[in-house]
Amino acid sequence: MKVDSDLNDAQLTTQIQTIIEKQYDLGELTRIKEILGGYCNRSYAVWVGIQGQSKKIFMREYNPNIVESEIRFEHALLNHLRQNGLDIVSGVIPCRDGSTFVKTSIQGQKATYWGLFEFLEGEDPYTWIKTDLTDAEFVSAAEILARLHHAGRDFIKPEGADRAQPRIMEFIPTFKNTFSSYARKAGHRRCDRLFKANKDRIFSVIDGCMTAEKNYAGMLQVPVHCDYHPGNLKYKNETGVGLFDFDWAKIDYRVFDVALALVYFTSEWNGSAAGSLRMDKFALFLKSYNAQCALLDGIEPLTQKEQENLIPMLAAGNLYVLNWDLMDFYETENADDDEYYTYIEHNIFLMKWTEDHAADIRRIIQKICL
Repeated sequence: MKVDSDLNDAQLTTQIQTIIEKQYDLGELTRIKEILGGYCNRSYAVWVGIQGQSKKIFMREYNPNIVESEIRFEHALLNHLRQNGLDIVSGVIPCRDGSTFVKTSIQGQKATYWGLFEFLEGEDPYTWIKTDLTDAEFVSAAEILARLHHAGRDFIKPEGADRAQPRIMEFIPTFKNTFSSYARKAGHRRCDRLFKANKDRIFSVIDGCMTAEKNYAGMLQVPVHCDYHPGNLKYKNETGVGLFDFDWAKIDYRVFDVALALVYFTSEWNGSAAGSLRMDKFALFLKSYNAQCALLDGIEPLTQKEQENLIPMLAAGNLYVLNWDLMDFYETENADDDEYYTYIEHNIFLMKWTEDHAADIRRIIQKICL
């Protein structure tokens, strides 16, 4: 059967058709459409048909650098979340043999991993840098984050399943060596100059994050999304109806996931205020998160200790994104200097702004969490 495909690669089309028809009980593949916009993985919408009934499914071709234990962790977590009532995440579609992914190999190359998921309907008009949500969408996003933490709170990591990247307070101390290596290879591009001019202050913030760790004992740890930004949600009528991209998920401090979400959702990218936090949206998101936690039986709003450590976690969250900016720029061949300058400059501005406005942020936190 001929497959309607928008891929300009007949071999890839054939490979996808073989995977679906040989490894799954879904019927014949009829159509493939690549979903553009992701940075780490390749994604496809695929249509399969059984007895004249067509069904749309989401297919992921994982980044070649992923390891099998990470996929096992992601899929086990998704299944757990759905079983605990978070039905806005994609269900993992099992293979004929009961596994949740397919591994293909070409001699001399890294293995490729594939997964199939229920397709999430809804609109995804935002990205990690396009964040002008309506107030109703901000509220919905905050509530979904609370529901995620609630649904995952009793997750037990299966044997042989884990995120390869360490938890945030094990990860932050590695940044100095990583950034020092980038500084040594930096040339004279705009991003190089920007990074080198701010390296000392970045290192100072890293030191501050590491110093704050002594206060973190006993804070709640749950499965965290670790990439919770507006582009990973689908909306319908200003309500979040789909949450996806769990391949960075791990078990970590709950307040880190909240802080990272605040960095992503409430920082300003445009105009004279670019590189700041929109404090009205910050307050709305945090208030909505706590209110939803209060309604759920099993997870409480941010504790006093979490409130006190939210500011250093904001710094950690921003460093986490800055690390991605720099890593992707310095480890991607022919990276776009202008594009990455926008990202790196934003996170450096936000790093400075958060330090300079810590007292203002603290007042908002105290007011919201009373």
